[in-house]
Amino acid sequence: MTTFEFVFSLLVILLGLGLAEVLGGLARAAKRRPGLTIGWGTGLLATWVMTETVIFWEIIWRTRDVMPPDSPALFAGFGVTALYYFAGALVFPDDMSGSKSLNDYFMREKAKVIAAVLAAVAISFLLRPLVMGRAAWSVVPWYAWASLAIIYVAGPAAALTRRRETAVVCLALLVVIDLCDPVATLIWPG
Repeated sequence: MTTFEFVFSLLVILLGLGLAEVLGGLARAAKRRPGLTIGWGTGLLATWVMTETVIFWEIIWRTRDVMPPDSPALFAGFGVTALYYFAGALVFPDDMSGSKSLNDYFMREKAKVIAAVLAAVAISFLLRPLVMGRAAWSVVPWYAWASLAIIYVAGPAAALTRRRETAVVCLALLVVIDLCDPVATLIWPG
């Protein structure tokens, strides 16, 4: 087992479980349709959590040649991936019986979900130099910096607003930004 495989195995388990939480919630909600309205907010929040999780999975893979096999790397990685799992677990309620719409749940829980993802992104960026050394910032492409700026404007706006429509617009922007990542990677590889 390589050093990277040692660290990666713990981290991807949590990321996979977080994705399973979101997909499981979506499946449970879909089974209750048409008696249950999922809503744009919940749908976009679920999509954003999944795209952010997949992007982080890719970021971990990129560190495969420099990831140290020590406790600080394991605990830091655990902390970040635990936040992604937490976010995924909160997107959908455990009990949807008696609910006709997920809009109230979305408005009640969105701030926790968004805060967990924003914290995971912030911690992972702050820990980059510890994992990758001095080159950590030189390998971040310009579009990643632009995306990060948008995430930290639209994310808090979506989390803090009391207007569902504003949260939906902000989350739609966040999803579009994340879906541009593969396009940007194709246009500007490396």
